[in-house]
Amino acid sequence: MESHTLDLYPNRGPVHMALFRKVTNAPELRQRLIAQDQSLSYALIDASLILNPFHALLAVNRAVHDEQNNQLKSHNINSEIVIELSPNYNIAQSLRRFGISDTTQNLLVIKVGGEASEVQQDMINNVKGELVPLSELDQMHDIKSIQKYYQLGNQEGDPQQMLPLVTGAMALKGL
Repeated sequence: MESHTLDLYPNRGPVHMALFRKVTNAPELRQRLIAQDQSLSYALIDASLILNPFHALLAVNRAVHDEQNNQLKSHNINSEIVIELSPNYNIAQSLRRFGISDTTQNLLVIKVGGEASEVQQDMINNVKGELVPLSELDQMHDIKSIQKYYQLGNQEGDPQQMLPLVTGAMALKGL
């Protein structure tokens, strides 16, 4: 697990991100989210659609900004993070594409705030999978889906070249 501080919102607390591989309880986690289980206060993201940690932190930053300005489009910061990954404001589509599904095997778990060791233990207790370093995101990309969802066409599938296009699409959403 890695922890980061948002430069624009240092008082909001650290952002904790953990990557799980070979997740076996995705259907249970998804059902708990649908039931709005308060003990599962995380953004659960399909890791195959995340290019690198910066990509996820951009969504977190936008979600915290919306929270600070009372402009959340969803019921909490966690679902807002998932929605902010999308290049458009179709909430249902964003949650379906970028959030956890019953078939998700690689999961990025994000928590805003909290003490690192407690957050990590809670993540491990809730997600049945192998906790791996965030650097393993590089091995999990679904380039075809990323190109499709961000409407990048069939250009070369180099994640480092795609990152500016993906983050630009996220940043320009709603303008």
